[in-house]
Amino acid sequence: MNLKCPFHNDNNASFSIRKNKFICYGCNLYGFVKNSFKIKKFDCFFNKKIILYSKRNLYIKKNFWLKYLLLRNINMNTSLKFNLGVLNFTQKKVNNIILNRLIFPILNDKNILLGIGLKTNNKKNKYINLLKNNINENVFFGINNIKNFNFIIVVEGYFDLLSIYKNNFLNVISILGCNINYEKINFLLFKFKKIYFCLDGDYSGYNSSEKIKKIFKNYYKKRIFIKNMPFNFDPDSFINFYGIKSFLKFLIK
Repeated sequence: MNLKCPFHNDNNASFSIRKNKFICYGCNLYGFVKNSFKIKKFDCFFNKKIILYSKRNLYIKKNFWLKYLLLRNINMNTSLKFNLGVLNFTQKKVNNIILNRLIFPILNDKNILLGIGLKTNNKKNKYINLLKNNINENVFFGINNIKNFNFIIVVEGYFDLLSIYKNNFLNVISILGCNINYEKINFLLFKFKKIYFCLDGDYSGYNSSEKIKKIFKNYYKKRIFIKNMPFNFDPDSFINFYGIKSFLKFLIK
């Protein structure tokens, strides 16, 4: 399969994919393709100028993602706070992993850009996370906005975080799925006095809860508190259906 290279301005479809490997005959970049275009190297897109451009681009042009955010009840203040954006939205089909996707910049607690999350408009791959090469640190979406270290609410998804944050609860981060591990929890224990995990009401969420309880049993109910949402709910859908007050009551009961 040949298409335009996403790593440089390519007009000749120089980007080739064969047997899970990619190579560009224009810029000579090569590597492995993993998990439907989760590409190993994407450094040319990891800079704040492009993030600021995509943030501005989301609002200066009418597009699918701006309407989508409104349908998901995400207001402008929240989307601007988290630098959500889109690059070069068009109605034409574009073979570029970055274009026409809702962009979530991922920064660390020192406000350094680590990567981006991409929201797709298909059901097969809802999100793609692209991180800089050689990232050897714990990655959380939203941790750059935390000011109070007495406690933290930890959720799985981007929109779970946005739905809580827009209701003026600022101490919330996303673990970008249910992939929680020993290193991530240790990092949070070092940084915050109390951790409130609020995980989805599905198999993966329940499995993660049991994993945390088993590994950190000495901290469970002392500094670590875990709650799974009701079956088939996540924090975002629960808040939109029942409201923020019901969510908070559920979280602390």
